[in-house]
Amino acid sequence: MRWLKKPKTVDLRPFEDYLADQPQLSLPATLDPTGPVVRWAGPLDIRLGRIDLDAMWRRLGDRAWQILQRRRMQAIFPGEPPCEFARYLESLHRSSPIYREEIFVGLRYPQHEPIFVPREVFKNHAYVLGGSGSGKTSHAIAQLLLQLAEGYIDRKGATHAPPPMLIVDLKQNGDRYLRALATQIADARGQALRFFSVDPEYEGLCFDPFFCIRSVAYPLKRSEFFLKALSMVYPEGYGSDFFTDEQRTQLNEILYNDRPSTMDEMIDFIRHATTGKSGNKDARGLYSALQALQYAKNVHTNGAPIGRDQLIDFERFYEDREILYVHLDSRALSLLSADVGKLILFCLLETASRREKEGRRTQCFVAVDEFHRLAARNVVEMLEDARSAGVGFILAHQSSSSLKTRDTDLYGNVFENTSFKQCLTLEDPRVIELFQTIAGRTVEYKHGGSTSESHSKGTSSSSSNTYGSSSGVSTTTSMGILDAKPDSRTGSDSSSSSFGTSQGTNESRGQSQSKSWEEEKISALTPEMIAAVNDTNLLSLMHIKGTGGRCLTPTGGRPVLVQGLYPFTERCADDMTRELWPSRKITDSDWYYEEARPSLPNRPAKDQTSRPKREDRPQAPGSARPARFGGPNEGDRRKLEARVREMAERLAVDMLEEPMSVRDFSRVYQLPMKVIVKIGATVGLDLSARQDDLSPTEVRRLKQAFAAQPPPEETP
Repeated sequence: MRWLKKPKTVDLRPFEDYLADQPQLSLPATLDPTGPVVRWAGPLDIRLGRIDLDAMWRRLGDRAWQILQRRRMQAIFPGEPPCEFARYLESLHRSSPIYREEIFVGLRYPQHEPIFVPREVFKNHAYVLGGSGSGKTSHAIAQLLLQLAEGYIDRKGATHAPPPMLIVDLKQNGDRYLRALATQIADARGQALRFFSVDPEYEGLCFDPFFCIRSVAYPLKRSEFFLKALSMVYPEGYGSDFFTDEQRTQLNEILYNDRPSTMDEMIDFIRHATTGKSGNKDARGLYSALQALQYAKNVHTNGAPIGRDQLIDFERFYEDREILYVHLDSRALSLLSADVGKLILFCLLETASRREKEGRRTQCFVAVDEFHRLAARNVVEMLEDARSAGVGFILAHQSSSSLKTRDTDLYGNVFENTSFKQCLTLEDPRVIELFQTIAGRTVEYKHGGSTSESHSKGTSSSSSNTYGSSSGVSTTTSMGILDAKPDSRTGSDSSSSSFGTSQGTNESRGQSQSKSWEEEKISALTPEMIAAVNDTNLLSLMHIKGTGGRCLTPTGGRPVLVQGLYPFTERCADDMTRELWPSRKITDSDWYYEEARPSLPNRPAKDQTSRPKREDRPQAPGSARPARFGGPNEGDRRKLEARVREMAERLAVDMLEEPMSVRDFSRVYQLPMKVIVKIGATVGLDLSARQDDLSPTEVRRLKQAFAAQPPPEETP
């Protein structure tokens, strides 16, 4: 049997109260002597217009949330063009201050009650997990960024300015929707979006690691910074510790002795110290990790003058509260993107840590889409230090198995170090097991019983038939004295017959019923909930911890089902997806070599019709170690070169010479044989008939003789 669905009723009492407060229409009337009679002065012109529900809703104020706790927004505004999320957010903005410290994340399923999360939770990092097309970017990340990027006034009346935000996009061609979202946030603040990409075809800023850490003056701290950022601190173990120590030792020597002021100088010093026959091959991983930065077009390494407005500057990022969008092509430039991405994150954390030390702590948020392409042990460990420095991460990717590296499995660390977790798909058994552990157990009652019924029906029938007969004769003779009487005879005959029939029907019914129940504790995350998450659009399993009892919609620390909402209409989202990025017009491949390889002096103009000769092609950077270095440390370098020359001259006296013949000696010093024979005689050497080579000691004695007295003139 099909049950009719119970109709839903909408509580319109707030709207009725609003209409009741409106002024009533007054009609013209005249008074009659017999009493007040209303007379029409003319036809009444009443024009009924469309009721503006939107205007009435805006006037509700705090009472709006009372309605939202009972009805979904789409039930109040059915078929309205604005998206449902925008109306929730609008009501949140004009509500009382207690709601402004909360972030709206969706509706509790299936009650459809609004779910709020305190802003403080996102300072302890958020984690979004979902398969392709589940709505990680268009729903989860977008709704968080839209609200976290806003300034607000808390319940104590304190004003909080909009925080700076860094958005890291690791898709190959970039996420146009996410870039358009960042542009909208920047436009709402009246700012220009700051943009950087490792792909030189996009216009944007340049990144100079030395410029970003210019405030770090301690060489040992710089050494640790580069080793950690480039994932060159290997896990502890036999052999790995040795290579870590060798690379650290080599980098410390370069930073202390050579004092490089640019990335190019440091890379050149590392190349000369770790390559070649006499190089430290145990530390050559330093050069392998850094040399690609010299070729990257948008990575500024040569220290050439460039406007600060064209560089990524995290000090300006904090002071101006910028929106910085970083695009890292993790498909075509995966190795370079990983190195640059980790350097950018560590530069940000270094700046945040220094500001916190100086008492200028400013909360900022970092959103990383496709986080698994940037994940490494050093990046995950950074989450532990980022919270105290005022950096909150929003990490999103597709599968937990993608966080498993060669050395360790990073998923457990990410799961433990995030206070807000949202899963849009539940397919990985490991993820399901963790959420089942967090959800705890609930009591389920299993009811049982038995019912028995008996039915008996019987019919009985009986019949009897009896027949009997009897007969007899008797004779009597009497004799007397006086006379004689004749004999007498009597007879009797009788018969009897009887017949009887009986029939009966009886019926009996019986029923007995017994009930039983059993109590069992099962996981609160049931298979039905998992199936609902995987099958329902934007339905997610959400877990919130660390609220401290301040949440307006407490969840008790257990995962809850939340129905999400798109933050934009479908048409608006399509327009954002089709919006193109600003790109450069590149016509010649030599544009890529223009800065990456220095040009030769007096190089002739390239013939457009012929290929340049091999000797005319630009040389690879670092092919010859520069004798002098420009920059602010020019004076120190000159002093160092003078000391090296002085030491070489002082040690030259004690150095052994190479053995050579008398003829070679005369050719080197351009002197006749007779002069050399005379000079040799002054030091006790007979060179007139010498055929074998001079020993190193004899060569030194001859040189000392030349230095002690001028060579004698040759006689004609």
